[in-house]
Amino acid sequence: MAISSSGSSLFEVMITLAIVAILATVGYPSFQSYLLQARRGEAQNHLMALQLRQEEYRLVHGHYTADMQLLRPEPGSDYDFQLRLNDLGYVLTASAQADGRQFQDTECRLLSLDQDRQSGPEACW
Repeated sequence: MAISSSGSSLFEVMITLAIVAILATVGYPSFQSYLLQARRGEAQNHLMALQLRQEEYRLVHGHYTADMQLLRPEPGSDYDFQLRLNDLGYVLTASAQADGRQFQDTECRLLSLDQDRQSGPEACW
């Protein structure tokens, strides 16, 4: 009488777990990089939306506003948004929150956009 084995041996399970661990170790940094880029893109879109609202405000009132609340910033971001008026117009900035996930994006912690659509840092846009 033959004995049939339909289960997996301990060795096969250990090999499978080792392969999964290697794939996770290799894939996780790429995934983190993708998440940083995605959140940065979200902040850039938010800056452009604020710029459009600032220009709409100027069309209606004849001048730029210094009150960020009038531009209706969207809550719940990994960035803090600021508005600064200057002699030429304004500069919108997005700063990665110090206690947030995006603070790991060391080269692009601060994004800016002005009234002439000049953005910085260039490598981050």
